[in-house]
Amino acid sequence: MRITIDRLYDDIAYLDVDGKIIEFPRAALPAECREGDLLGFTVLDASEILKEGQDRIARLQAMSGSSGDLDI
Repeated sequence: MRITIDRLYDDIAYLDVDGKIIEFPRAALPAECREGDLLGFTVLDASEILKEGQDRIARLQAMSGSSGDLDI
């Protein structure tokens, strides 16, 4: 897959993804990006991150003696 910054306008980046133009939030791109730059991306498996968060919530609930929602 080839992703190129076609143009930047206000808060929107127009990306050319294999010949198809899509709109993307400009703020989600690195600040130094310019028109014509080629972008790469990485696919992440979020399951480990979610498990860590769930484990942390369980520890906090155990410490507070609560089994329900917490107001933090």
